[in-house]
Amino acid sequence: MKYRLFQAFLVWALIFWCSTQAVRAQQDPPPPQSPDADNSQKSDTATPNPAQSPVVPGEATDASSSAPSIRAMNGAGPLPSGRVSSVQLGPIYLQSVDSSQSAIASNSTTRAGTLWRSYSLFRAAIVFDRTFKTSRFAVQYQPRLTILDGAVNADTSNLNAAWSTIFRLTPVLRMSLNNTLNYYGQQRQFDNLDLMADVTTGSLVQSQFLEGNGHFLNDRTELPILYQISPRSRVDVTPFFEYYSASGGTQPVRQSEGYGTSASYGYLLGPTKGIGFQYQVEDTYFSKFLPNTIYQSFSGSYSQRLSLTLRFSVSGGITMARTSQTNTPPVKSNLTQKTVSGSASLIKTFRDASLAFSFYRGQTPGLQITNGFADRYDAAYQRHLSLRTTFDLGAGYYREFQSATNTSGIYSSLGLGYQLTDKWSIGARYGYKNQKNGGATLATGDLHYISYGVRWEPGRRPGGY
Repeated sequence: MKYRLFQAFLVWALIFWCSTQAVRAQQDPPPPQSPDADNSQKSDTATPNPAQSPVVPGEATDASSSAPSIRAMNGAGPLPSGRVSSVQLGPIYLQSVDSSQSAIASNSTTRAGTLWRSYSLFRAAIVFDRTFKTSRFAVQYQPRLTILDGAVNADTSNLNAAWSTIFRLTPVLRMSLNNTLNYYGQQRQFDNLDLMADVTTGSLVQSQFLEGNGHFLNDRTELPILYQISPRSRVDVTPFFEYYSASGGTQPVRQSEGYGTSASYGYLLGPTKGIGFQYQVEDTYFSKFLPNTIYQSFSGSYSQRLSLTLRFSVSGGITMARTSQTNTPPVKSNLTQKTVSGSASLIKTFRDASLAFSFYRGQTPGLQITNGFADRYDAAYQRHLSLRTTFDLGAGYYREFQSATNTSGIYSSLGLGYQLTDKWSIGARYGYKNQKNGGATLATGDLHYISYGVRWEPGRRPGGY
């Protein structure tokens, strides 16, 4: 306990020292640089999200020498570069600091009755971002200090690290080397439930909302190769390796690793619309209990940007999973499972509101490592009630099938925020989660929570309410 308190004290002493330096400053720095030609497209280093809308074929063609884009940890858009925050020392800057009070009521099959708890949360977002010509390295770090029922817990391990290098071999041939690492010291997350979307890039990011114990780590390395056949058509081939690790008192499968290749052909039908055809194969190995599995997916996609404020995409195909397991030599069993797979996304911005929707059906790991398939639906709506007041609403559903656990869950979220100044804001939120688990990894039950707090964002763009 003393060590955790001392560790938390050091982290927050550094944050408040940075805050003091910011107060002494006489003026804010200029706003962050606008994303360059590469940054306006799909992030090269973002871990491929099955629910993320496909990019219009041909749209990412770029002949500039700018550095690659990296997705922001707490959003769907690109991480800004250059002089970003009023609290910045070279490539290191403070993005935000917030404090909140919450009350939780939960029911679970693992205990009798309703458990009522309250806690305080102090959190910061610190970024290290460095660009080297056509390479970029960024670490987005989010330490947390939680006081729950009088017990202090310093969670200083949540981070996202991304590195990417672009090699422009010829005017029509480009290769990248990317690595993305995500680590969560605690799987229990009560914030950022809603679907995040960026209309500029067409990117959607689904947040995790299932409740579980222990840590979760995901690392992905890939080598995308892009060949521009003509101004209208292109071929992408991406070899990749992906590793997952999860821990918990009842976690039956603690890790998995897989390698494979995805290949796609895209054709631009017009300036803002295109079609594509994709194939992916992945060989996945699990630590124990689950057999080795080879996944193959065939799909076609259509994407269109109808206007500056409306973008949508759809894809459909088939996914096959072939398992191979030897119980006792020479006994060997093979099983092939098939499912219709696909995705759909819609991003629409209005004068004072925005709407995002995402659907995905296919193979996807969550906080729980499994060899099955899943359906997921997410919707998010945000509206500016006034210049400084915002209202948001979100909901989602997740269901596994043909897996060892067949976990399912839903969430809903309602929030209200008020921008006090250009950097300071207050907000309140209500959330609800319910989950059912077919195995022993996650508990079955539901959770209600309410929270309110204050947020300081030295990295916020001036006037960006």
